[in-house]
Amino acid sequence: MVGTSQPDKQEALARILYERFEAFHTDFISVTSRAEGRFLAGDWHGHRQDAFERLNLHTDAVLDTVEACRAQLPDAGARHAWIDAQRRYVEYLSDRGDLELAETFYNSVTRRLFGVVGLDRELEFIWLGPTALPASDDTGPEHSSVNVHDSTVEAVAAILERSPLGPHFADLARDAALVAGRIDGYLDGTWRDLDAIDMLDPVFYRQKGAYLVGRLRWLNRVSPCILPIVHDDSGVRVDATLLTEPAASRLFSYARSYMHVLSSRPASVVAFLKSMLPVKPVAELYTSLGYSQHGKTNLFRALYRHMEHSNTRFEQSRGAAGTVMAVFALPSFDVVFKVIKDRFPPSKRTTPEDVKRRYRLVFGYDRMGRLVDAQEFENLTFARDRFNDDLLDELRRDCSRTVSVTDTEVVLGHVYTERRVYPLDLYLREMAPDRAVAAAIDYGNAIKDLAAANIFPGDLFPKNFGVTRLGSVVFYDYDELALLSEVNFRALPVPDDDLDEMLDQPWFPVGADDVFPEEFATYLRSPPIVGT
Repeated sequence: MVGTSQPDKQEALARILYERFEAFHTDFISVTSRAEGRFLAGDWHGHRQDAFERLNLHTDAVLDTVEACRAQLPDAGARHAWIDAQRRYVEYLSDRGDLELAETFYNSVTRRLFGVVGLDRELEFIWLGPTALPASDDTGPEHSSVNVHDSTVEAVAAILERSPLGPHFADLARDAALVAGRIDGYLDGTWRDLDAIDMLDPVFYRQKGAYLVGRLRWLNRVSPCILPIVHDDSGVRVDATLLTEPAASRLFSYARSYMHVLSSRPASVVAFLKSMLPVKPVAELYTSLGYSQHGKTNLFRALYRHMEHSNTRFEQSRGAAGTVMAVFALPSFDVVFKVIKDRFPPSKRTTPEDVKRRYRLVFGYDRMGRLVDAQEFENLTFARDRFNDDLLDELRRDCSRTVSVTDTEVVLGHVYTERRVYPLDLYLREMAPDRAVAAAIDYGNAIKDLAAANIFPGDLFPKNFGVTRLGSVVFYDYDELALLSEVNFRALPVPDDDLDEMLDQPWFPVGADDVFPEEFATYLRSPPIVGT
């Protein structure tokens, strides 16, 4: 901990920043550390409470730090004092294993304290070039290696015994034999041999599951080796063996809630995961570990780096135009941007604040692989010439309260980002029949999964769903999303005469939470090719 001698203003600011960051990360680790006990006790409600508590730690710490620093900033020369404080803050970080998180914390405080719009290269840590992750070889600060020699089952047994859950397995020998059989069967169709199994030391926890995360290694080749673990009436046991990149990628999907992983060096964990999930963006890996703010930092860095090396322009996204959001993207970057419009049509019984509330609900909810994670940004600035004319017209016409367009730049005062997926309505029309049929079936499964999680999408039109790279159907349009328990399902009243049915508006009173299942057939239509 930094000393408490009487410093000058800059020293006081640097000390406040460091101590508040250290307190934040200590709290983050403290909440995360409860996961093992919750899992072993079967305290699923407690784990959900921990997950929600952890989501708010960063924002609460940033707001608290802003107020503390504001009291120390001089009335004159505030920028100079802050720049000097940044240099001193860096000195405090030299021995930490979470430097990247400390930089993000500093930038979050800086942007709120000074109302930064766009980038401020003097006040912020700005680096848009590549950043180095720790080397991910056979040993490291967060993982260890078990040589296989002649017996896969002995190697797996050693892994299970060494894990923090080792003493709690109901039948470790049985689980080791089952896992080894899966690994040997997988290797028969891929590699000729196996040198070692590398395993991350911390256990990954989420909802009712725990995961031992590792990789198979032969020569310079690696492949995921992830063991999902459950705790049920029969005790703690391995539930499956995930050995492919698609299976591992789904586990760390942007449509799932964040993991609880006890690590003092998150960059080392991310580097290990990246070695076996090369397509997965670093931003998503940090976010999947619960460091959503630093995930945003990496997304921001990747976006600006991409724009420096491309000449593509933002354009309206493919698919049906939104009535609540203006949605756009760079064709060459796998992220969409969503800005709330100034006005909604009468059919949309919602407000901008209601929309933000629903996005906050999704942020803190169990997304069960069906709700796309959305990242919230403020005051992003881009050159005007990176937007096509049609999009500029839409932003000026429909989003003037949120978007500022000048002769040289476009400022997005408030925007959500989401991973781009293939709109389901287009997918059903454009894909081969076998893929379209599979997506249509998973569309139904997605609605069932959402209902099981107490989520009603509101609009069930296929245009509000999308298909991921791995073929899963997800929901991404939250402007009418509601808790299923708050929805009032009603039967359509019988009209008194034909004139009632011809009216543009309902002839009977409709409450804000009323839903009429008889109308679902209007939403759930599929193109003819799917029905063949």
